Amino acid sequence: MGFCSIDICGKLLLISSAVIILLSGCSGTKGVEKKAPPKLLTEGLKLYQDGKYTMAVESLKLVMEEYPLSEEAVNAELLLADSYYGNEEHEDAAAYYTNFVSLHPKHPKAQYAQFQKGMSYFRQVSTVDRDQVATKKALIAFQDIISRYPAGHYADKSKEMILFLRKRLAEREFYIGNFYFKSKNYKGALARFAEILKEYPDAGLADKTLYYIGESYMKLGEKELARDVFSNLISNYPDSPFVNTARGRLKGI
Repeated sequence: MGFCSIDICGKLLLISSAVIILLSGCSGTKGVEKKAPPKLLTEGLKLYQDGKYTMAVESLKLVMEEYPLSEEAVNAELLLADSYYGNEEHEDAAAYYTNFVSLHPKHPKAQYAQFQKGMSYFRQVSTVDRDQVATKKALIAFQDIISRYPAGHYADKSKEMILFLRKRLAEREFYIGNFYFKSKNYKGALARFAEILKEYPDAGLADKTLYYIGESYMKLGEKELARDVFSNLISNYPDSPFVNTARGRLKGI
């Protein structure tokens, strides 16, 4: 009586297996419930608004990883860039803004992302005695806004940023030129000063640059060339603080 037939035992085994599978499935669903993308995005937004940028990044990355094809993932991508920017992680911010513009060029916020890309590079701009890689990247980003969205919301601000960045690049050239001048490498100095007049005539350094070009010519014994440059300075920039010295140089030629 304690034994069952092969058929009955086989059926019992199948039933017990089915029960085990069912129970294991039920126990799995009782774990951490997967949050819907809108809820995850809302949580990420709230964390961002509260200034909890690191936590916001974690929440927003989860949206992108678990729901990569959702609309929320697109919004999370941009908010993720904003979170990095808010946390002053500007390299990561620039990378995510760049990716957003590349993947979603027609998105309503693509223009904003492009501007923020420029700002992310701008926040990394160094002093004139350092390399200006970030300055050049920022300049390109803002120039792209003028090219793509000439009448857009960020066009005027981008133009202001372009002027600032061009001046910074001109100042970098002058810094190097002045270093050569002080080192008595006058030909090297002339090359740098000439580059300023050629590439950055709107940077506000023309009068100062002309003066140092004149001085470089004087050091090289090229007095006639120096005379022309000093005369140019006096004629075109009469209010320059370098005019009086330039006049003195002319009297001595």
